[in-house]
Amino acid sequence: MLNLLEGYKGSLEINGIMYNDLKAAVQAFKGFEGELTIVLNKGAKIAEQRPTISSENSVQEIQGSPIYKIKVRQYMTKPASPEFDFHDKWNNGVPMPMRIMVGRKLKETRGMVQMELWGEITDEITHNCMKCGKRLTNNVSKFFGIGPECGGHNYTNPFET
Repeated sequence: MLNLLEGYKGSLEINGIMYNDLKAAVQAFKGFEGELTIVLNKGAKIAEQRPTISSENSVQEIQGSPIYKIKVRQYMTKPASPEFDFHDKWNNGVPMPMRIMVGRKLKETRGMVQMELWGEITDEITHNCMKCGKRLTNNVSKFFGIGPECGGHNYTNPFET
């Protein structure tokens, strides 16, 4: 039965006895027949925050509220074309203004979520430009959440540091 845990690294408790690793537990219960109670990661603290999602097209809930942070693909910021008519059908011909936005769900159907969205910085330091999605390297750009091309600035530091 303990072979189901093959590859597990960490301590475990079996029938009230603590073992530092799986190998020691397997040796102790070799040939045992009966019921086992196995507890993995006993005493481990459960993270209070969920891990953030990091992918090209992501949605993440912000601090347990019904407000979501979304990142759309680059083509969603382009105007409608004969090949891509999503905006004409669903968004009155208006493309997404930014790649990273914040908003709340209005309606949800089987393949789509209708949302009310706006641009807002939700983190102290932003690592991607909210307008184009490019990775930010300058500390001032990270603070404002927009890069030099999209923001029209030349890395002028307003803080005089």
